[in-house]
Amino acid sequence: MKSLRKMIFRNLISLIKLRAFCLYAVLIPAIIVLHGQKVYAERSLPELVTDRPDQTESSIVVLPGIIQVETGISYTVEAERSPHSRTYAVPGTLFRIGLFDRVELRLGFDGFIVEDGTDEEDGIGDSEVGVKIFFTEEKGLRPEMAFLASLSMPTGEKAFSSERKDPSFRFLFSHSLTDRLSLGVNLGMAWGTKPNVSERGLNTLSVFQYTAALGIGLTDKVGSYLEFFGDMPMSDKGNPAHSFNGGFTYLLNDQLQVDVSSGFGMSQSADDWFVGTGVSFAFPFLK
Repeated sequence: MKSLRKMIFRNLISLIKLRAFCLYAVLIPAIIVLHGQKVYAERSLPELVTDRPDQTESSIVVLPGIIQVETGISYTVEAERSPHSRTYAVPGTLFRIGLFDRVELRLGFDGFIVEDGTDEEDGIGDSEVGVKIFFTEEKGLRPEMAFLASLSMPTGEKAFSSERKDPSFRFLFSHSLTDRLSLGVNLGMAWGTKPNVSERGLNTLSVFQYTAALGIGLTDKVGSYLEFFGDMPMSDKGNPAHSFNGGFTYLLNDQLQVDVSSGFGMSQSADDWFVGTGVSFAFPFLK
């Protein structure tokens, strides 16, 4: 009986947490968008360029005085595990804040995570702080280039936290192929903290990361992409994880975009398949 009451109580708490974060994911963006609409008429903003839903970060930085919010939910399945592992994350959110002409500040949050596998776990994920620096515009065969550096912060609950500040960096390249086609490539390194095999202490290990995305402009408002991405262990052990995904974006207006995406793993170490959807919008915080 005590075990049953404990299970009911745990599920009730998880449901309350999940509803609270779903409310956050819908209510807070709605308030910000409605507030931002008052300023749109006073100040012209450029058309939205986002870093979601693909894994490839764009080389574009947010202009000074503008905040861009990119948020969404994801569902991931690891069918190779027994029993199958399913992970929900809501709302994974990235705040991009324009500081200078070539620099943006980035504040990220993994959201509330529910993992249903051998042991059911739920809790808050880690957060991240970073900076993107624009280098140079595209010219001839030279691509547009930028640099992104990030540091994860161990703010999450133990089951979903690395428990250390883990750095990462990427070099970002993009090139226009035609009026409707563009190519984006990211190359970089990331460090992640894991328990030792003996489960005593922690190890911070490195992987090489890559992404390559083909962007396709279907109409003035509808875009799509196809992408390969993955990581290859350096000091970390294990096999490379390679994945393929694709998706669509739709501009409701110049500063409001919705998206949907899906993909699958191409190697045993990658997630078997995953889907996601989200919304992105921008508004000025300085008039």
